[in-house]
Amino acid sequence: MLTPLFKKLFARLGSTPAAKASAPKVEATPPAAAAPRLLFAWQELIGADRRIAGYRLLPRALDGDAAISGAQLSAGLAHENVRPAAEQRPLLIPLSAAQWADADFTPLLAAHSHLLITDLAACADPRALIDAIHVADARVAAYLPWQLDAQAELPVDLFLVEFRDVPLAALEQRLQALARRRPGVKLLADGIESWDEFRLCQRLGITYCSGAFAASRDQAASAERISESRLVVIDMLNQIRAEAPLKAIAATAMRDPAVVVKLLEMANSPLYGLPRKVAGIEEAITLLGRDALYRWLSLAMFRMDGDNGRDGTLLMLAMGRAALLSGLARDSGEAADEAFLVGLLSLIDCLLERPLAEILARIQLPEAVAAALLRNEGPHAPPLQLAIMLERCRLDQAVILAGALQIRPARLVACYREALSWASAQVGDA
Repeated sequence: MLTPLFKKLFARLGSTPAAKASAPKVEATPPAAAAPRLLFAWQELIGADRRIAGYRLLPRALDGDAAISGAQLSAGLAHENVRPAAEQRPLLIPLSAAQWADADFTPLLAAHSHLLITDLAACADPRALIDAIHVADARVAAYLPWQLDAQAELPVDLFLVEFRDVPLAALEQRLQALARRRPGVKLLADGIESWDEFRLCQRLGITYCSGAFAASRDQAASAERISESRLVVIDMLNQIRAEAPLKAIAATAMRDPAVVVKLLEMANSPLYGLPRKVAGIEEAITLLGRDALYRWLSLAMFRMDGDNGRDGTLLMLAMGRAALLSGLARDSGEAADEAFLVGLLSLIDCLLERPLAEILARIQLPEAVAAALLRNEGPHAPPLQLAIMLERCRLDQAVILAGALQIRPARLVACYREALSWASAQVGDA
């Protein structure tokens, strides 16, 4: 019952993650056989509104601990198609002075490209390097120096703060001193592990945060996170999977005015081109059909409490996991629809601030899905752990696990890149 439903769901979404490989944007990149053997993790940068404000790229050579030359890094970034991403939002790219000198990165740079010079303190002429990057219309990032000496006066656009490497009192003093010497300079705190730490960073004037906290539960969130609207959405999802009559689904929708209003707006959108307005919820559901309705309900689970930045971040992470798991499942012959559902629901406890077992007790799930989510068992559990490793930039562990799962490195790179691209497109226009 689930497999046809999810095939239609992907069709409604525009294309499956795997189908992205045939899109013009991806066809413009080098063929897989010629691609550099690099794996890039895309680490989310969370802004003050708790949304994904940008990304930090973390490269790893797939040939062990081999050093990455500037030419290899440039080719890898081109294959990763980084320029369009940097045209939209900050993209932090780490590289050394030697890598910058080894290749021409200019064609890859856009307005929001930030080159994180990993060895700026050791450069013989850091000012010349910074000026050259600025001439290329990119921005410069550097690690916040321990001593705010002349390096702090360099025209660096963003300083990266290793949050856990210095006592909090000392960090606060350094940031206050930096604010006096470089007012307005942007800051990125790395290694943030909780939403409480994120809020502390906001009070310290830090612009962006990165770390495992984005996919964690917020202990300060309201204890009443499962709103009536979300309960209605859960019940409607159950009814669609059980192939309940549309009349019964409409009756469930009418328990919450917010759901009714949204469904009527969808049915009356220009997309359907009806000569008259639809006023009844049952007629609206009939018009939309089960597949479009399932798609909207899956996304609405993350968006029923208004314009919440954190919910949008969780939706992006969940969709990325879902797309990656479904792509890997197709390769291994596992059920792609179940794998997609595992990824989509893997962050539902963070969204609703409830124990996962309590939430899933309300949802009718295939046993393989429940086993992966609740007990870390079954065929979908290892790929979920692989997705989490990539998400948390644990690239060495991810490569080892991929090898154990007999996933070729080139396929892992392609599937991960396609999943991120697909999730970004769906969340962006949903």
